[in-house]
Amino acid sequence: MKRLVLYILALITSAGIVAGVASAQESRLKNIKVLTGMSDADIQRQMQTWSKALGTNCVYCHQQGDFASDENPKKEIARKMAAMVKAMNTDFFAGEAKINCVLCHRGATVPEG
Repeated sequence: MKRLVLYILALITSAGIVAGVASAQESRLKNIKVLTGMSDADIQRQMQTWSKALGTNCVYCHQQGDFASDENPKKEIARKMAAMVKAMNTDFFAGEAKINCVLCHRGATVPEG
């Protein structure tokens, strides 16, 4: 009986540790539709990459003071572009990130040509 109690206690403890790790990796940011399953830090890095690729800053796509808002139409355009890039990498490069925003944008909000 003592062995069973110790076994159950070990299961409960390890389940709590695993749940804690999983929740630490999930984003706590609101209204995430494309970058799902990523940590807050990974989402921030991706946003910085996109900002550099377009030569802009956060408020180009986000509402100042309310990053979860969908009020700015450029945010939905960014989501569609991210989905397009992901699809091209999946379809042509087996999911490897060969294509990215800078390939066309080259530091400009509107690609040339």
